[in-house]
Amino acid sequence: MYHSLLPIEQHLAAERFLLALPDLVATTPLCRRFKPASLFINIAPMTLSNQPHSFIADKFNLSARAARRWDNVIRQLLAQYEPELYQAILNLAQAKPTEVFQQAKAFKSWLTRLLKTSVMPCDYCHSLNTIRIGHRLNFRCKTCRRTFNPLKKYQLNKLSHHERWLPFIDLSLQGETYKTIQQQLGINANTAAKWQRYFFTLMEEQGFTLLVNYCRTKRRQRYRQTWLDINANSPHIKAK
Repeated sequence: MYHSLLPIEQHLAAERFLLALPDLVATTPLCRRFKPASLFINIAPMTLSNQPHSFIADKFNLSARAARRWDNVIRQLLAQYEPELYQAILNLAQAKPTEVFQQAKAFKSWLTRLLKTSVMPCDYCHSLNTIRIGHRLNFRCKTCRRTFNPLKKYQLNKLSHHERWLPFIDLSLQGETYKTIQQQLGINANTAAKWQRYFFTLMEEQGFTLLVNYCRTKRRQRYRQTWLDINANSPHIKAK
């Protein structure tokens, strides 16, 4: 994942750090408090691509607080042993916005064509003698008389309200929270989280890794800013 995000000149440093990490974990006193130590090896590639703590937590069944602690230790090791690589990771949040939006445009164009298509070869007999039926992108083949849904191979048939998919992608690109998405699109937070998992997986399968990382990073920044605003306006914090 990090190869497609980090500058090419930092690839060797990233590989060098990952190779050295087991020895660093074994000899760094701070790391001895973390069990199992092997989790450092698993989380490190995600740190290299600046993945949000929520994503790390979901991936390894950790709490958000625990994910942040593991990630922070890895970042301390990076800052100490590979400072230039560490700085490159910090720069990922502002990296290549033009390419990000090009990827977003390409993915949205693909999704729009898929949703609006009126001609689709049959999934079973490959005949082009098909007709679209209903509003859920279902097709019936006039040759073999079977019905099929082209969304199924992308697992998008499991998601409802397809007319809200493109606005959802725009909100994800802005880093909006699930609560904001719920308010603007009328879908609950659990649905928003499910859509994000499905769309991010699909984007990565199509090679839009930079787009996915950008959305996750923006969301991480938005949640942090919300947290800072809440604390700044808290009477308890101000009293201190």
